[in-house]
Amino acid sequence: MTTIQTRLRWFTVVMPAILALCGPAWLWADVDGRSAAASRLGSHLRDMLRERQATPSAEPSGLLRKMRNELQAGRMPVVLRLDAAGLSAEHLRSELAAIDTLQLHYLSSDLRWARATVGDAAALAALAAQPWLATADYAPPPILRRGAARSRAGVALRSEQLAASASVDGSGQTVGVISDSFAHTAGVRSENTTPSIGVAGSLVDSRPQNSGDLPAVVQILNDSSRDNNGNFSGSDEGAAMAELIYDVAPGAGLMFHTAGGSRREFADAIDTLCRGGATVVVDDVLFLTEASYQDDLPAIAARRCVQAGIPYLSAVGNDGDQGQRFVYRDSNAQIADPASRDAPIGNDLHNWSANGDDRFMAVTLPAFSQMYVLLNWNQPNASVNANRGAQVDLDLYATTADEVAALDIDNPGFYGRGANVQGSTGAPFGDAVEYVLLETGARSVTYYLAVEHVAGSQGDIPQQPGVPLEFRLLYTGAVPLDIEYDFNAPSSWGHALAEGIAAVAAVAWWESPEYVPSFYTSVGIDPEPFTSRGGTQHLQFDDDGNYQLAERRPPHFAAVDGNNTTFLGSPSTSSAPEDGEPDDFPNFFGTSAAAPNAAGVFALLLEAFPGATPEQLIAAVRDSAIDVNGLRAEVGVDDVSGSGLLDASAAGLLLEQRLGSGGTGTEGSDGGGSSGNSGSGAGSESDAKAPNDGGCFIATAAYGSFLAEDVELLRHFRDRVLLRFDLGRQFVQLYYHYSPPLADAIAERAWARGAVRAGLLPLVLGIRYPLLSAATLLLLLAGLRYRRSRRPQKALNLV
Repeated sequence: MTTIQTRLRWFTVVMPAILALCGPAWLWADVDGRSAAASRLGSHLRDMLRERQATPSAEPSGLLRKMRNELQAGRMPVVLRLDAAGLSAEHLRSELAAIDTLQLHYLSSDLRWARATVGDAAALAALAAQPWLATADYAPPPILRRGAARSRAGVALRSEQLAASASVDGSGQTVGVISDSFAHTAGVRSENTTPSIGVAGSLVDSRPQNSGDLPAVVQILNDSSRDNNGNFSGSDEGAAMAELIYDVAPGAGLMFHTAGGSRREFADAIDTLCRGGATVVVDDVLFLTEASYQDDLPAIAARRCVQAGIPYLSAVGNDGDQGQRFVYRDSNAQIADPASRDAPIGNDLHNWSANGDDRFMAVTLPAFSQMYVLLNWNQPNASVNANRGAQVDLDLYATTADEVAALDIDNPGFYGRGANVQGSTGAPFGDAVEYVLLETGARSVTYYLAVEHVAGSQGDIPQQPGVPLEFRLLYTGAVPLDIEYDFNAPSSWGHALAEGIAAVAAVAWWESPEYVPSFYTSVGIDPEPFTSRGGTQHLQFDDDGNYQLAERRPPHFAAVDGNNTTFLGSPSTSSAPEDGEPDDFPNFFGTSAAAPNAAGVFALLLEAFPGATPEQLIAAVRDSAIDVNGLRAEVGVDDVSGSGLLDASAAGLLLEQRLGSGGTGTEGSDGGGSSGNSGSGAGSESDAKAPNDGGCFIATAAYGSFLAEDVELLRHFRDRVLLRFDLGRQFVQLYYHYSPPLADAIAERAWARGAVRAGLLPLVLGIRYPLLSAATLLLLLAGLRYRRSRRPQKALNLV
């Protein structure tokens, strides 16, 4: 090693170590992170260091307690964003390895991202001093979309009907699954299972394979997820998802890749599966800090997958109605507090009240619960484009007292905060996201949330005049007992909003029309109470960080959950007493279960229609869906179930009409961005171009299903009678031109649906019973003639 290299290594490694050994007081002294070095550490890391120095023996609360426990155990997870231009991977690994107690778990191929665990405060100090570090943040665990064996999805989704009529089982297709792990637990692994735990390869002799609930071979691309102590971790939710897919599409191959521990690793997993032979990809993962106003790294990867012709499905989420959206309103517009303050003074807090002054929003959590609260605002993210970060800085605070003094970290009423450093107008920096973790013990607790404006514009955002600064609050975990201001916005976020994918909601299997949905909850088909609310959402920035409005509307449709697996789920007593339940197999609930059921159906459809695009598959599923109109849902397309419950048989029929047998046509409505069929099961506007290639719009809207018996009867009458002569074809052309908007209006009004069904009844009876109808008509005419003949004639006055 040359003298210059030796001195450089001393400067970049030894000097930070000396600083660390002396105690990272330079970080504590600048707890708000306004210096260049301290600003590289996220606010949760800085607050933990300060709390640890100020009260080393005191027990912290919430996220700080979790972080301190992990640090004391020597394994606190951090995600690193790097600026390593000019450095090689070997050199960067060497630099990281030289930091004592730091263990590297992931380094991206472009050297922009890394994930590691650290074992003491000295390692954080050494990290912050590295010139190649852009930011270091605490890494919260990924959120799995699981709610609290023979799957009944084949019956409930009518995929068994599709499989029988089209003679398909998913052969020739490979479904890629992304989740936490696949073969780590004793529920999956036996003493004969190979390969070894965490090793890639062909999985054989696992317990579900030996019981016939998984195919003989499953391709494991990456199953290396570990906990903070370096042990293999995970619930094997990927294997449970695979069991559901196998029940629906037993001929399809299966591949698995862990989501990893960061957004970038998740994006890598998507790319690996989509380039590695998967023909359908499904996930049930969300990273807490995924963006709401811009496609984040996983969303961009999912979009690439769809653009390559591979359908991508994702669980929409299990957060119910727990979302809020506010336009920022300054509490005191006359005074702007300095950005360098240690704690909020109160003038720049958001005013929650539209009619008064309220700087704190109360939220009450039940006993023994925890909930993450996430703040996103309409700014781009440096993690997507390093040069186009946020130009507005907001912070999120949680206190146990509704007073400004409690916002000081040293005040007894302080509980937690997310206060990362973002940029200001003309000086972009960081990601527009903050979060806090709220926890309770043996009693319920009321917390107070406050949003502080630190820097940048308080009115219109810098990138687009006329667009006000707004933010979303998203809640995942416990359901609050009470919240001061109502939930008023979608609770779905992240890659569920990605362009072209299918975001899947959940409906319990016993709510399918194949069972008796009116026996449970409400008389209609009810979505799961936890399935996340979506609806129209507007992304405001493109991948380059430029202002560009894009509308997204998840979920796209629903599939069933609550199905059996061999090892994962809730006790069978949690299921409805239908079709043999309780049967002692665990029931897998959540949109984590709904999404793989839908993925299995997509594998069947792709075998039947190998030329179908993701757009066409989603359109057919949406346009033939069964309307979900029970609790939280509405007639037609709604924010909770999308276009309705997936009907695999109807989707297959619709694809055959649109694409023909073999599925290589190009007709059909749009895909993930489609507005669907207003819940009517009708075809799309493109069907008007080919009258013999679509549904009966008005009838389908009136009866509520593409496969309703009377709708099929009318469709056959159209094909076998009207289309056989010129006048009939002209009538059908006019019908397809004018009926779609009428169908939408009918589908949205119960009285209109009833009236149309009554009006169609004579025609339906006439088609179904032609001889009886003809005889009835003849008798009616004869009766009228007889009555007329019995009427007395007036005498003619000839005078």
